[in-house]
Parts: sequence; C-alpha cells; structure tokens
Amino acid sequence: MRAMSVIRSFCFALENQMKFVTKDMTHEDLSWRDKNVDIPAPAAGWIVGHVLYSHEQMVYQFLLGKEQILPEEYFTLFGFATEGEFTSQITIDDVFKTFQLVTGKIVNELMAKDDTWLDEFPDDSPLLPPHWKNRNHMKVLVLHFNHVFTHAGQILEIKRARDKGAWGF
Repeated sequence: MRAMSVIRSFCFALENQMKFVTKDMTHEDLSWRDKNVDIPAPAAGWIVGHVLYSHEQMVYQFLLGKEQILPEEYFTLFGFATEGEFTSQITIDDVFKTFQLVTGKIVNELMAKDDTWLDEFPDDSPLLPPHWKNRNHMKVLVLHFNHVFTHAGQILEIKRARDKGAWGF
C-alpha cells in the first residue's frame, strides 16, 4: 500500500470525525463558550472552522504549494489568532460543504505525488510552529494531523459540558 493512500484516509477521516463530533449540536451548542473560566475555550463551531482553515493552509497551501481556496472570511473568522467565536455569518453546513471541497482538492494533489515526496523537506515558512521546522513532509503531516484530531477531542468535551454526550453515550 502506498503511504499516500494512508494519508488520503486520514484526510477523509478528519472531515468525517469533525462531522461525527458535531452531530446533533445546535447553532447555540456550536457557539457556546464557558464564560465561567478566565480563558474560555473556543466554540465548537470555531474549532471546526479552524481545523478546516489549518488543513487548507498547512497542507494545500504550504506543503502542496497551491493557491488559497478558502474565502477570505474564513481566515478572519477561524485563523490562528482569532477570538474563538462561532458567529452566524457562516453555518456549520457551509463549513462542511467547504470542507468537502478542500478535502477533495487536497486528496487529488496528494494522490498525484509519489511516496518519495514524503521524504522531501518543505521550504522554511513562518506558518510552521518552531517544533515543526526542519521536518520532512511526512513529519509535518503527522504533526498536522495530531493538531487537528486533538481539536476533535475539544469538541467532545464541549458536548459533555452541554449535556450532549460524547462518543454516542
């Protein structure tokens, strides 16, 4: 099996995991932030948008060298330094339609690559966190998927806080 086939599976699993963890959440649930703490966690809807933003920027733009495909508003709403709010400007259905488009484009580009591409090193970029620098494409992808799947766990904790259950319980 090609390594790219495994990475393709991770791309589809990421999109599906985001859909799964937000299942049965209302817009109110997706927008909720615990205001009883000093630094509230981001809203679940923001997390999904942020995961999409990160996936498009890190994989599609940075690693694959492609032009931005997300609308500019995604960067101002879901970027790394944004507030963590999920507003009614974009619905979760809009985010998932865009997620499907981005996943398709990423998978098409990755599947055109040979597995040896994974051993190559990307150019240095300010997009890379310091601990991701000097890593080959495969290691950057592993770090990226670790980052975005960790966010899925945050959504499950938000669901628990909203009495929505987690993992089907």
